[in-house]
Amino acid sequence: MSWNRTITNDLTDATALVADANNATRSVMLSQLRALGVRSIRQASRASDARRHLEAQTFDIVLCEQNFPQESVTGQELLDDLRRGGMLPLATIFIMVTPEASYSKVSEAAESMLDSYLLKPFTAARLQDRISQARQRKVALQDIHQAIEDQEFTQAARLCLMRLNERGAYWTYAARVGAELLLRLGRFDMVQKLYESVLATEKAPWARLGLARVQLEMGQPHKAKPLLEALLLDENIYADAYDNLARTLMELGQFDEALHAYQMSTELTPSSIARLQRHGMLAFYLGDKEKAIGLLEGAVRLGLGSKMFDGQTLTLLGIARFDIDEPKQLRQFLLDQQRMSERNPESVRLRRMVQTLQVLDACISMGKDKAKSQDKNKGDDKTEAELQAETQAPTLEALAVLTKAILEPDFDFEAACNLLSVLALLPTRNVTVPDAEHIVHKLGMRFATSMAMSELLMGAARKDPRFCELLGESNTHVLQLLEQALSPSRNGDPGKAVETLFTQGLASLNAKVIETAWRVLQRYQGDISNAAELTAKIEPWRVTLGTAYNKPVLGDRNMRQSGGVSLRGMDTPPLQPTMAVANAST
Repeated sequence: MSWNRTITNDLTDATALVADANNATRSVMLSQLRALGVRSIRQASRASDARRHLEAQTFDIVLCEQNFPQESVTGQELLDDLRRGGMLPLATIFIMVTPEASYSKVSEAAESMLDSYLLKPFTAARLQDRISQARQRKVALQDIHQAIEDQEFTQAARLCLMRLNERGAYWTYAARVGAELLLRLGRFDMVQKLYESVLATEKAPWARLGLARVQLEMGQPHKAKPLLEALLLDENIYADAYDNLARTLMELGQFDEALHAYQMSTELTPSSIARLQRHGMLAFYLGDKEKAIGLLEGAVRLGLGSKMFDGQTLTLLGIARFDIDEPKQLRQFLLDQQRMSERNPESVRLRRMVQTLQVLDACISMGKDKAKSQDKNKGDDKTEAELQAETQAPTLEALAVLTKAILEPDFDFEAACNLLSVLALLPTRNVTVPDAEHIVHKLGMRFATSMAMSELLMGAARKDPRFCELLGESNTHVLQLLEQALSPSRNGDPGKAVETLFTQGLASLNAKVIETAWRVLQRYQGDISNAAELTAKIEPWRVTLGTAYNKPVLGDRNMRQSGGVSLRGMDTPPLQPTMAVANAST
């Protein structure tokens, strides 16, 4: 819906989607909308069809049944997933149609910013009343929504704060949007005060969750954890809170506890594509391949082709199938990955995923190639070693495509984990990578920036104990480098410390080392004669490597995190490298 025209009761130009499994009920709603003047209406009998329509087109009005008998997904889960993925603009009126409205369902609706509930059966007059009420709110908040559409986010936040302070109409709705804007703009003090102001009036779960999200964004997971645990004591079916608790526990390196939190989240919303993927990815890195395969394949069944589907799911499934010697399934995942990459030719991330699976596919073909080579060279004087080298060549050539990029700025943590998994698996098929340990050392020196992230790297490489040992040593080495480089700052020469750290950070592209150089520079700026010159050198690398976001995160970092409000302009991924398991670069 464009905010360039005044919203009135005239629905002639409105577009609508009706999603209901029952043909008769769907027909009634279609007739009622037409009676209200709506001329452009699409319909869907399945939640999956509704998802496809909503991802492809923006609608002014959506009427969605709560229950789809032939599918596990509910209308509420569909709405939550779409909100989480940034697929619904604030202008869209989303009305849930249901035979019952329990307190828990109404609470869920409030948390997901649903516009209204309609109890079956209902009249055209009741439907018109619900649409009219929702449109009145849209009109009241039109200036805020328009500013967001125009990507004037600071102005939108200012308008939200004005409405909150004046306790104007729909102030709680405006407060939630304003808090999301301020959080994404990094105005942490302001957003914390906003949440506290709301909580002084009403104990809204979204505001309590918001306080924890502020702590997470400020890099203080130890402060977020008790807030989330207290929230879940009171709201034990709050899936977004479990998501954020899992994220918090990951940042603290408490991976088993994080897996349990994801388990709770997926049990509450078993048809959420995003949650199945995050849960499955963590299970993969913790070594529970059976659970990982089940969860990730569930996401494929629900969402392959959806905009919320993450290509890393296919990569991990391909790796897992290679590990248990199921080549047909690996090749299918490779084909699906190639199709995703072809649909998104600008994505370096997807291209690297394809390259990862191509290495494993080449390795599978190696056995057949070796047999052919032996038949072809009968009677020749080639040694077994020469035949082995000949048949390994395609695999090593495919691997070289990946390894040559490991010191490129856009080679991210996710790509490192995928490469480590491949390097650890190739020896199980008698493929010898001559410089494998050197490659692992370089990956460790670049990405082992905390104990939590080191453990994720080791989880990816768990098939080879020596690689895990090297990665642990790399983390220790990085800590020693930091300690040695920082000593001049303690002895009155912070400029030397900054230059040493920056030089070492550039050599390995280690985000933590470069971020440490930046922090020392900021702290002692007045004591460093060439501070401006160093600032100009370091700042571009901080942006490129995403040093301020050096945290373990599962899935595409550019996807909006749980608990947030969908803000269309802000939900567009930035044109910078993605760091999908960690090391974000926004």
